[in-house]
Amino acid sequence: MTGEAADIRIPHHRRSIVFDVYDADNNAVEIVGRLRDERPWASNPLELPVIHDLELDVTVSLTDFTVQGVDVRFHTYPHAECPEIAEAFQQLVGLPVGRGWVNAMRERVGGPAGCTHLRELARGMAPVLLQAAFSAAVRNGYVSTSDASSARALLPMLTGSCHIWAGGGIAEQKIDHGWRPGTTEYPVPPLASFLDGGTDS
Repeated sequence: MTGEAADIRIPHHRRSIVFDVYDADNNAVEIVGRLRDERPWASNPLELPVIHDLELDVTVSLTDFTVQGVDVRFHTYPHAECPEIAEAFQQLVGLPVGRGWVNAMRERVGGPAGCTHLRELARGMAPVLLQAAFSAAVRNGYVSTSDASSARALLPMLTGSCHIWAGGGIAEQKIDHGWRPGTTEYPVPPLASFLDGGTDS
């Protein structure tokens, strides 16, 4: 839709999910996920302009990626009993965040044993943790990208996460042919550029 009609489109529903990741004590990070469900068309309290506004705050070890602590905050919710489920999410403590995370999380807080909106935040934590762990390692100087061995040290963290980081795939081949993360403009040039020796590393 274009023109005037596009300018006045008001959605039936808007869901916003935001994750922020901070340093925590003892080589851990704190992942704060917030979910908001809104009805942008609603104009009075009975129409529930904000249906859900929930936070899932999880501390995860960067050593073994296990959950060390969980805090749940209900800011806005449709039923008085909604916050009663917060304690159930303590069952996530001790679980590893990685492969198998979603199934393990659902076994503990799936269906009526949990909250669908908090589960949505928990489900999204694994890929967020992956990005945050890489970002923290680079930001804090724990990983040097100046030589091949340091660049290859990133592979266990990233291999299998997407088609670029498939084992033996595009990113790994780029590293083997001179690419060092953080040393080229983004998007990183195509693999052929590295194979031809046309890109400075």
